Amino acid sequence: MLTIEKVLCPTDLSDSSLRAIPLATQMAKLHGADLHLFHIYLLHSLAAIDSDKPYPGEEEARQALEVSATEVPWSKVVHSVGRAVHAAPAILDYADSKAIDLIVMGSHGRRGFRRLLLGSVTEEVVRLATCSVLVVRDAEEVVIPSEIDRVLVPVDFSKYARVATTYGRELALAWDAHLELLHAVEPPVYSEMSLPVVTRDEEARLIAEENIARLAEELSPGPSVSVSVTVGQAADTVIKEAARTEKTLLVMPSHGHTGIERLLLGSVTERVLRRAPCPVLVVKAGGRELRPAGSRQDGETFADPPTAGV
Repeated sequence: MLTIEKVLCPTDLSDSSLRAIPLATQMAKLHGADLHLFHIYLLHSLAAIDSDKPYPGEEEARQALEVSATEVPWSKVVHSVGRAVHAAPAILDYADSKAIDLIVMGSHGRRGFRRLLLGSVTEEVVRLATCSVLVVRDAEEVVIPSEIDRVLVPVDFSKYARVATTYGRELALAWDAHLELLHAVEPPVYSEMSLPVVTRDEEARLIAEENIARLAEELSPGPSVSVSVTVGQAADTVIKEAARTEKTLLVMPSHGHTGIERLLLGSVTERVLRRAPCPVLVVKAGGRELRPAGSRQDGETFADPPTAGV
């Protein structure tokens, strides 16, 4: 099981942020972790532009937090209210100062154009946090499960995807859920003067099938595992597959947290975060280590398929 001792759920008490609390509660209960509910009381009126109701004062905020996570023993819940000019730095500072293992937070994308937006606060936290972040997107088509029975991990056979896979394995064991590994072979782009080579897609598929089967074998003993390899655009394939069942948790890798890589999530991860029909855990490959020692097998490499994919 992942070593998760402290779960942080930041909230501005808007409907979007409160929507993340049930899943944060479940994660805390599952791992016996402390649940930190943190309300950021912003010091300027522009903070309320995305809220449907006026922001409360500090005392009202504390009272609201106290009744929002009743399923976790009171001794395991920490209620905090902080003051800040900007929310994201306050969340990141709190997470670092309290040695938070996992951040669970809502986004602000809902419908129309905003359906494609994570919200600046969520995006900044996902990019800069030194721990993994579980994003619960606020959209009508997103189902927030009280329990998870399926953990879906897209893999591109990179070292980052391997880390995400071992996180997926441990979460599937903890939830007694089925683990699915998915690889999408992206078709090559041909110019008007070039002829498609059909065997190239088939070669890429065969290499991917060998790699993903070997990866599944490495996860044994563990949860029940299935694998699939498809040809198509990576982000679209992941989103479509994530929508197949409701009680799904999607586990995606980031590129780490040092230097310029700290700012990079990866284009597929970013697109999936904005459109996924389920909660998405973004695993920070270079961040706080939560995996048990026996599950870390990051050094092995795979055969390179002829085409890119995830």
